[in-house]
Amino acid sequence: MQLTLNIDDFEGPLDLLLHLIKSKKMDIYNIDIALITKEYLDFINDNEGLSIDAYSEYLVMASELIHLKSKLLLNKETEDDDTYEYTDPDQLTARLLEYQKIKNITEDFKVLEEKRNEIYTKAPTSIKEYKEKETIINSDITLNDLLGAFESFLNRQKLSGPTETKITKKELSVDERIITIKNKLKNFKGKVEFLSLFDDISKPYVIVTFLAILNMAKNKEIKITQKNNFSDIYIESSETL
Repeated sequence: MQLTLNIDDFEGPLDLLLHLIKSKKMDIYNIDIALITKEYLDFINDNEGLSIDAYSEYLVMASELIHLKSKLLLNKETEDDDTYEYTDPDQLTARLLEYQKIKNITEDFKVLEEKRNEIYTKAPTSIKEYKEKETIINSDITLNDLLGAFESFLNRQKLSGPTETKITKKELSVDERIITIKNKLKNFKGKVEFLSLFDDISKPYVIVTFLAILNMAKNKEIKITQKNNFSDIYIESSETL
């Protein structure tokens, strides 16, 4: 299958020249100026439709090639003309090698750009707004403090508890427990001791009570306070603050 190319496939006259040299398997250090000039002129004559500016760029190189060809055909030294950039084939070869080097570097950068486009990065940002606050609603009391205080309470209850325990089954609701806590706060002028809320130390009751306290703290319905380390922890109603 024959590959059809047009001038738009090349980035300029030097790009076209390199293509023609490679397609004719020429040695870039020993360019057949007569042949490459013919191939170049045939190529641009077969391609129409370019703008005047683009076409003129290719014609300038055509004039350079014709000038070099005429010098070689005459086989004699002529005075250098400032009109032409290349006065001998070696200059053209040097320019093509320089262009080839730049083109290779450009291709390398394109490959790097394509690889870089596959990598997605994000500037560092603070995650403080997503982090759950360890302290419980305007207080220095943490969840660990509450658990520690309750653990000590349970240990004391075990030592003083009865040897036999009667187990009863009762459905517990967090919403109902919240209502009970609110009523107790209301009866005690908006402030109660944390451990006083655990009048039953069965596992379901303890879990529901803890969930009720945490929900109320999260909804800013209560505030948890402690005057000093290891002192009693109190639950206060936000309505009385």
